[in-house]
Amino acid sequence: MTRLATFTAGYDIFGISLVRGYKEQDFREDLRNLYKCVLDKPRTFLFTDSHVAEEGFLELINNILTIGMVPALFPEEEKDGLINPLDDEMRKQKLPETKEFRWSYYVNKCRESLHIVLAMSPAGDTLRVRCRNFPGLISNTNVDWFFPWPEDALTAVASNFMGEVKITDEEREKVTSHLVMVHMSVQKYSEDFKNIYKRANYSTPKNYLDFIKNYTLFLKDKRNLYDNNVRRLEGGLTTLAKAQKDTEILSRELEVQNAEIAKMSVNVKALIDDISQKSEVAAVQAKGAGEKKEYLDK
Repeated sequence: MTRLATFTAGYDIFGISLVRGYKEQDFREDLRNLYKCVLDKPRTFLFTDSHVAEEGFLELINNILTIGMVPALFPEEEKDGLINPLDDEMRKQKLPETKEFRWSYYVNKCRESLHIVLAMSPAGDTLRVRCRNFPGLISNTNVDWFFPWPEDALTAVASNFMGEVKITDEEREKVTSHLVMVHMSVQKYSEDFKNIYKRANYSTPKNYLDFIKNYTLFLKDKRNLYDNNVRRLEGGLTTLAKAQKDTEILSRELEVQNAEIAKMSVNVKALIDDISQKSEVAAVQAKGAGEKKEYLDK
């Protein structure tokens, strides 16, 4: 919403980019860059609760909201360079040229060209505590309340996101209806929860968008999981089919070899019987020769 409004108003949007080790000094440097360029073209400073890396950041935001400037943000030697482009304008209006007034005039010009938008979730106690600690978040801002989306809007949003999911039209319609039903049920039961337990549970459009996103990601992960399982099972079935084919080939080869072995067994048995018979005849002849030899020796 802020980005759309900024574009419509002809402003440029300004935001900070959190990196590892981003501290208050880095935030001050970003604010200095903001104030250096805000007179060139009006700016919208978008600051969300995800940007609060340190609670001290909100003290600086509170100062901007209440007095228009962070104290000691610029050293004295830099202030003249910021104010000089406004000197002609001040002379035409015959304004005092004292150092304090010139700086005050520059701060007021920055306030006119700077629109600050704080986007923070009301869930939990965090926002309430911050508003108590930094009164400027309430006393120097206008609170925009975002009311629940109607069922038609929820359906249209879900249909738009589900249009990118590869499912049938019938399945898409059922999933869309389920998403809408779940979100509206949470809103209904949140009201019951507040009436019974006197505690608020917020279900915002952002939660609805996250719900749709999580569903699509969950569906994608499950499809990848099942596709991997199918490929793994197909590989196993291919291996089993190959093993069965190899087993059939080996079985046929084994049958041929068993037939050859049976034939050779018959031949071997006949050979053994023949050898046994000849051995018996040789034993009888040897016995007779021995007896004859004993008779001749006597």
